[in-house]
Amino acid sequence: MDNTFFLVILLLLLGLLLPFLVFLIRNLRNILPYLYVIARVRAKEARLLKPETMEEMVNTGSVAEIASILENSEYSYAMQGLVLDSAESIEELLTRQSADIYSEIAKMLPDNVDRVFSYLQQQWDVRNLKAVMRGVRAGLSSEEIAAKTVPFGELDPELLKKMAETTSIEDLLPLYEGTRYGQLAGMLATYEQEASLLPLEALLDKAVLEEMWNSVTATRELIDLRPTFAARIDALNLKIVLRAKHDHVMFADIEKYIIEGGDLPQTFFSVFDEVDEVAAVLAEVEQTVFYKPLMEILSEFEKSGSLYDLEKVLDETALSVGRGTSIKQPYGVAPVLGYLSLKETEIRNIRAIARAKEVGLAPETIREFVLRV
Repeated sequence: MDNTFFLVILLLLLGLLLPFLVFLIRNLRNILPYLYVIARVRAKEARLLKPETMEEMVNTGSVAEIASILENSEYSYAMQGLVLDSAESIEELLTRQSADIYSEIAKMLPDNVDRVFSYLQQQWDVRNLKAVMRGVRAGLSSEEIAAKTVPFGELDPELLKKMAETTSIEDLLPLYEGTRYGQLAGMLATYEQEASLLPLEALLDKAVLEEMWNSVTATRELIDLRPTFAARIDALNLKIVLRAKHDHVMFADIEKYIIEGGDLPQTFFSVFDEVDEVAAVLAEVEQTVFYKPLMEILSEFEKSGSLYDLEKVLDETALSVGRGTSIKQPYGVAPVLGYLSLKETEIRNIRAIARAKEVGLAPETIREFVLRV
């Protein structure tokens, strides 16, 4: 009788524990593939430059001193064979090291997030294409343009080489035909009218981010990345809208550049033509993470009339959201993208400091260009 009683109790306990065991096994199955890559990423994150090192760069007297500081960091491995005596040479170093990191991280990712691997490659495609467009527009030689690209991405290297050999935007744009960025092939008239590469670059970002947004919102393995990509999309859309309002452009003229997705309310776009001031446009994002930081810096914009401070806040806020996502989701792909965002920010800051130092800007001015996360 006692044995039967204890057996019944045991079965009841097993019945109660079974859902928990199933939950535990399912989560372990999701976590285990990431343990190695997360350990590697955390180690790399620990080697990111400290704020005091970045401040030391701001206070240096020359680009050569910045190079000396980098020799005592993880950038030393990429410095082999380089003479870092200009901002351009610093940028070559940063591009080389960044590509190596992306390549290394991409190879570590589990097969079930191959869409993220594709996204990382497409990001480099976009960077390479932007570098080619800027180089062609600046009249650089094909060798100079090729030196600014990195052979990491999904684009055919021969196509990229052919693009670098063009001598005008008019010759370059038809080469986009047949790629996922084919819309740019018909953008010559827009480029000539705007006399700017910004519309073309916006379409590059749009193509990659919309594809990734569709994957994030439709794939269970990637759903944790939704806040990160929503913030990236919202930040870019806000930049497009603010620039348009600042330049007194109608919404119909920028609608094709707006990236689908994100968390901005539809009213933000629908009232665009009804308001006259940038401040009135910002009032429509009150329920988003961008509202408070934008309001805090609005007075600076109203004094200077420059959108730089607002755009910097947008970048910093999007980075903070991504950082927060990686902390809340410590096992998965979120920490990987969180680290890459921090690394991109570090590289952007070093590049900005080097450029500012080369033209002789004062430390207090240079600090304004440094992103804080």
